[in-house]
Amino acid sequence: MDSIDEMFEFERKFYVDELPTELTDDAPCALILQGYVFAEEGYAIRVRVRVPDYRADLTGFDPSIDRFGAYERKLLAEVTDKVTGAWITVKSPPVSAERYEFDHVLDQSVAMSILQRCPRIIAKNRYSVWLGQDGWEIDEFGGENAGLIIAECERTGPVVDLEIPEFCRTEISSDLRFTNDHLSRVPFSTWRQAYRAELAARGPFFEEL
Repeated sequence: MDSIDEMFEFERKFYVDELPTELTDDAPCALILQGYVFAEEGYAIRVRVRVPDYRADLTGFDPSIDRFGAYERKLLAEVTDKVTGAWITVKSPPVSAERYEFDHVLDQSVAMSILQRCPRIIAKNRYSVWLGQDGWEIDEFGGENAGLIIAECERTGPVVDLEIPEFCRTEISSDLRFTNDHLSRVPFSTWRQAYRAELAARGPFFEEL
């Protein structure tokens, strides 16, 4: 059984304007689909499935018909036979780039059944790239969150003295609006313009860790 110290993740997250050129055509990519059983004020219970070596076409979302997770469930149905991992996860709100996270492996059929019935689903392509001394993950979101790109760096301890790539526009590690559970309830498409105006007015921000 994991100790309580092993149940905390240390990561820093950054808003990105567009997919960085550092992502070459052969960069590893996986499709992630995750739904929320509970999500309030940064606390969440999440079910996730993963499709390795797969890059989904995230351009097919139609806001006039793909409401209440319909687009994500269609995507899920298309990759049912390609899913190779499933988990249920409990999370707390992030504080200073640290967040409680407990994962448990799920039977894939159970996870798929939950997701097909879940009204709040996140779909994203996750790219992996090694930059400097750290591994980075770049998430390209689809559905109602299409257009959102987030880069994150995770370590086994506090993420200090981080060499931040130029493609990271501003830090969002402690901004609850960018947690996936919040995005499942309040999609980026509904506040994209307001956020970009906010960012232009105040300029970039990076935490001192």
